[in-house]
Parts: sequence; C-alpha cells; structure tokens
Amino acid sequence: MSKHNADSIAEALRKRICLEPPTASPVLHEQSLAEEFAVSRTPVRQALQRLAYERLVEVRSGVGTMVSPLKLENRDDDIDLAFSLLRVAARLEGDKPLSVEARAYIVALERQVAAAEVLDIETNYTIRATALMAISREMSNDILADALKAALWRLFRWRMDEAAKSRSGKDNRLPEVMEMMAEATRKGTVRALLEAQLPPDTPS
Repeated sequence: MSKHNADSIAEALRKRICLEPPTASPVLHEQSLAEEFAVSRTPVRQALQRLAYERLVEVRSGVGTMVSPLKLENRDDDIDLAFSLLRVAARLEGDKPLSVEARAYIVALERQVAAAEVLDIETNYTIRATALMAISREMSNDILADALKAALWRLFRWRMDEAAKSRSGKDNRLPEVMEMMAEATRKGTVRALLEAQLPPDTPS
C-alpha cells in the first residue's frame, strides 16, 4: 500500500519544481506520476489541482499539465509583487497575535539556519517552505493568504536559482531573513512577521 496521498504528492512536486531552473517548463504526466508514487491517478490529479491554485503548474490545451515557467524579463516584477503583497498583508493583518506554534516554528528554523555549515539548495527549500506554511496559517484573510503564497513561491524560485548559480552555492539572503523573522516573533504580531521579510530599505 502506498504511503503517498494528495498532500505528500503535492509537497514532493513543489520541491521538485522549486529546485528546477525557474524558466524550465517540463510536462507532468498524470500516469507517470501515479506510477512513480504508486497511487491511482486521483490523488495525483488532486495534487496537481492544488499546485495550479498556487500558480506552480498550469494546464495547456493540447499539451497537458506543465510547470509554470517564469520569464527572466518578469523577474523584477515577480519580486516586487511578492513584496507588495507582504506590505498589504502586514497592513490588513495588523496586530493580530502570533500563535505559540508559529513562534516556535520560526525560532527553530532560524536556529537551524544559523547552525548550518552549508546551506544547500534542498535545505533552503525546506526552510522557506516550512516558514511559508507557518505564516499562511496565521493569516485571517484566506484570499490574501492564497495570493501571497503564490507570489512567494515565485520569489522563492528566483531566490533559489540565484543561490544555485552563485559561486558558493549558498543563499546569503536566507540567514538574514530568518534572523529578522525570529526577532519579529518577540514582537508577537502577524504584522511584524510579514514585515520582517521585506528588504531593510523597503517601506512598509
């Protein structure tokens, strides 16, 4: 009996997509994925529907489901959009208190990043994905949370591509971001956690 379901398949495919070059757009075949994960096509289809909702994949007529390619000429716009939505989310969420669970997650992730001798791309993905899910659960506006997740997945794909292409193979931005997020947990509000992800010179 397979240990996979729609949730675990979606997570495996998210990771796969984020570790690919962001301009790549391979086709995802339901039958091949069903065989890979040893499941029927139903949970695969459910997983792909979730990824489509997050704008990580798209369905093209005559082609099928494929990874949504990011365009180099849109890179700056993708990053600006993510920061703009962070600012909007911070304003709307206001001083809603962070849950104890979210604080613990963020602090633990920051410690993991600080202790890592080598912050490889897979670790980068795990940290970012876990932080994103913890943050989205804290947001009270579901529509905004979904839009922010989609924008941040794009931002993360660009950031991980930068790290993969760097001489060190490390993501130098992530330790700084996680340190600011851990500091924000001391303020204890969703607004602070969202604003912590903005560049220092970006007005909130």
